[in-house]
Amino acid sequence: MSESRNNYKKTDIKLNLINALRTNYMTREDIRNFLSSEYKRLGKTPADCKNIAEYKVSERTVKRTIDSIKDSYGNQLEEEAGAYKLDLYDFPDTIDDTEIRALEFAIQKTANNLNEHKLLENLKAKLTTRLYRKIEHTEPKRAASKINDIDQKINADFAFVGPRPDIRFDPNIKSLLDSAISKQHEIRFTYNSREYTVCPLGIMYGPNNVYLVAYICKNGKVCTDPRHYIMANITNVIDTGNRFNKDNSFSLKTYAKDMFGIYNDGAVYDVEWLIKNPEVIKLVKKYQFHPTQKFINNPDGTLTIKMRTGGLRAISIYLTQWCGDIIPVKPKELLVEYKNLLKKCMDSMK
Repeated sequence: MSESRNNYKKTDIKLNLINALRTNYMTREDIRNFLSSEYKRLGKTPADCKNIAEYKVSERTVKRTIDSIKDSYGNQLEEEAGAYKLDLYDFPDTIDDTEIRALEFAIQKTANNLNEHKLLENLKAKLTTRLYRKIEHTEPKRAASKINDIDQKINADFAFVGPRPDIRFDPNIKSLLDSAISKQHEIRFTYNSREYTVCPLGIMYGPNNVYLVAYICKNGKVCTDPRHYIMANITNVIDTGNRFNKDNSFSLKTYAKDMFGIYNDGAVYDVEWLIKNPEVIKLVKKYQFHPTQKFINNPDGTLTIKMRTGGLRAISIYLTQWCGDIIPVKPKELLVEYKNLLKKCMDSMK
């Protein structure tokens, strides 16, 4: 019975260490201190130990414990700079290209909601990282081609009901752009058969395309009027190594607030919409139209949506999809743009 209890205590200590290793990186000294504390808690210290408070397990015990966990989990016990962490790759086998591509599309559609956009980007990073590791640890012979395996999953065709653009761009180009953006390096590239040198500021996902936002560099001077470049049309990217000083007042988040989607008229307006249909009101309250939007419940049961943005033509095009359920109210420039668009549509039917 005593031997059984001892085995139970050893198992309990090992399980507690496994849980600790899943949470944080631990050095050998951290593991030694953890085991010592556990042994003292369960009364496993040697009988001849005179000072319980200073008791520590031996280095041999630490090594034996680490080896035991390695035997159970293999390369899932990661070692980096002398510290260990246990990352259990319990990744579902049933994940498929449809789910990953749907996530990609969702990331693009949440471009104006920076919080949701960031969360989805993080989720994608975790999924692809886990896929890489799953291939490494379960199929060692295929580890060298792991990137192709993941890219094929992400880029694979899948059934999509309804029209949408096929947004594709070279991931290697995006990697170069990400690096240049973080280093504040000028880049040179070919765009629609013309060569440009720009100062990259960030990447935005619109409803129809993915865009590089950048300043144009002319004769060593930076033009601080942001321009948009469709990622799919960018080729031959070169990091010049020349550092530029970004205007500290520029923020991609603030910049995006002045646009509807990725469109800006060069002016910002106080925009107001009205919804009368109760069923539509329930529906639109689930929408993120713009980061500055505000819902106002009117006394007569209608709903007003207010936002501050540019892109009146983009707003007009979008509102036509609601078939009159969302009524533009302000500004007057929006009403003119909206009516002209509807007239153009009607004239095309004559």
